[in-house]
Amino acid sequence: MMPALEWGGTPPDLRRPVLLVCLEGFIDAGVAASTASLFLRHRWRSELVATFSRDVFLDYRARRPTAVVDNGELRRIEWPATELFTATVDGPRDAVLLLGTEPDMNWDAFFSEVIEACRRLGVEAAIGLGAYPAAVPHTRPIPVLQAANLAPGGLVVEAASIAGYTGPVGVGTALQAALGDAGIPSVGLWAEVPHYISATPNPAAALALVRAVGAAMETTIDTTELEAAASLHKGQVDEAVAEHEDAAGMVSALERHVDAGEDEPTVSGDALAAEIERFLRTQTD
Repeated sequence: MMPALEWGGTPPDLRRPVLLVCLEGFIDAGVAASTASLFLRHRWRSELVATFSRDVFLDYRARRPTAVVDNGELRRIEWPATELFTATVDGPRDAVLLLGTEPDMNWDAFFSEVIEACRRLGVEAAIGLGAYPAAVPHTRPIPVLQAANLAPGGLVVEAASIAGYTGPVGVGTALQAALGDAGIPSVGLWAEVPHYISATPNPAAALALVRAVGAAMETTIDTTELEAAASLHKGQVDEAVAEHEDAAGMVSALERHVDAGEDEPTVSGDALAAEIERFLRTQTD
């Protein structure tokens, strides 16, 4: 029988590791969580230690593999993957990264494999990354909110709590609950991405998530590249907004609501979203 999780050798010894979870497939506005996790994977020089069976957890009709054809020859097939990485981090804790494609099926079996891997690696806590569209302006710092499971202990996270939510979730949030049942404290960190630019990559939101992870793990992370990308992106959005009086008015209204601490802005950004996304798609740098 095919193993659900295949290890690539003996796992390394880690210091009080934290599991970082980002699985592609559900809400990730501005691809902020995906960008942040990929950035951390490379910044920390993570090493692949285990791979989940795609035949056990993925539906190829929903997630087709990709063919690479060159000069009439089939070079390779690229398969979706869900993988575990480990990294030695400069600080009191090391990291285990659960990255890749969200499982389509057998979620309970997936949770069991992750929990067993956490026990094998000595994971003490977990952080999930996500991002959703929100009525916030791009001219203010990206808010990061948290929602923790009920397991005692865990990491100290300086972020406001999500006030309330009832609705569908991805496997990351369901895994957070399963980790809590197994006694592993876990917190979900969610970046609020300006809704009118949530369909295009948002490096500022990724930067906010990376900084939140660094603070929770008590480590310093060099974010020079993300900071430069966030600055460039803001300049592009500023330029798009400046060209449209209605857009500038809407952003100003969002600023007033946020600065006043109000939760429910009354402005709509559908027209602005279409215009700004069109503008950003023309930027090739």
